[in-house]
Amino acid sequence: MVVVAMTASAILAMLGLIPFETLIFVSGTVGGAVNSFRRIQIISTAKSETEDAMTKRLVTIQIYLSPFVGGVFAFVLYLIFMAGFVQGSLFPIFASGEEGFTTFSDFAKLSIPDENVDVAKAIVWSFIAGFSEGLVPNFISKIAKEADQNNQSDN
Repeated sequence: MVVVAMTASAILAMLGLIPFETLIFVSGTVGGAVNSFRRIQIISTAKSETEDAMTKRLVTIQIYLSPFVGGVFAFVLYLIFMAGFVQGSLFPIFASGEEGFTTFSDFAKLSIPDENVDVAKAIVWSFIAGFSEGLVPNFISKIAKEADQNNQSDN
């Protein structure tokens, strides 16, 4: 089911029927779903005698929410890349559109990965953002720390 969703989203995005950002979100949800599947395998092989009903309930909630959170993290990471906060050969480069925009939808249409390889990088990083739940919070913490240091040095 996850593969079908990812494939369908990719085809619809290529045809221009859905925004590219939808593919980014779906890639993150797929990463989150794969991580949940991996987590289920680990939990099933390491049965604990001390498991109580509350722990089981929390694990179940986490497994169901993980794909959604992965999609959100993928989209946030995509915005971090668009803003140029993280740069390097492993990260996507975006076309520098100088056209004005009035809505987020216009902004999203104008801010696209520069080349096909950048599209692939964005999709791979979106999957990674969904799979590795600590990646995006770590990026945000790093950006906030650097901004705080820059703010302190300006004063």
